[in-house]
Amino acid sequence: MVQMHKNSCNLDFCAVVAVSILGHESAMPLLGVYFHRGGRLMLIHLELPHRYEVESLAETSILAGSEVFQYRAAHPGHDDRPNLLLRFRPEGSQPWIGSFSSGSVDPNAPSMVISSPNPLTAFVIAAGDAYSVQVDSPGSFQMLPVSPVLFAEALPQQTVVVLGSANALAVYDPKGLCWFRRVVNDELKLESIARGTIHFSGLDAANGKSVSGSADLDTGKEVA
Repeated sequence: MVQMHKNSCNLDFCAVVAVSILGHESAMPLLGVYFHRGGRLMLIHLELPHRYEVESLAETSILAGSEVFQYRAAHPGHDDRPNLLLRFRPEGSQPWIGSFSSGSVDPNAPSMVISSPNPLTAFVIAAGDAYSVQVDSPGSFQMLPVSPVLFAEALPQQTVVVLGSANALAVYDPKGLCWFRRVVNDELKLESIARGTIHFSGLDAANGKSVSGSADLDTGKEVA
């Protein structure tokens, strides 16, 4: 379910949106700002403490001669896919522009910027391709292990972010990656996160049936 309220913005369309994880069902809807360009939506969701601002850009808004940092996935695939363009404004540092290659695995995967548990690190998801970027040092980045990222949950009380693909989960806290684990064969669905436990379901491809499971939020260990 998506509830939209228009808001003024220098873009084709901008809206404040309450959304259940980009079409992914969840007990905890993300509240963020969606930018719409060329038929695609991009979510900016900065719920965790952060020391920067970020905005979506169109190629036409970049001035000639501007320095643009290029970010590419390990296996970028087709070069004809549009890059995700973002302008970051870190506290105490100069603004900079990043161009993120997108959709190397699934061009229809979502695009979003999520504040990470580190106030100076942003998680950039460009059509599923996932980057961790140090915003006050834009030359420092790494690819996230989940590919493609299909959904995300920010948990402000625990200062934790949960990222998921079609079959795997990754959990980050202020120290970095807590754990990354394949939990189902396919069609991973996040059911809920409660009392330190992640509840999920998915497909057992070998037997052609749905399965469900639980994992400890801190360790990733299976919970009976």
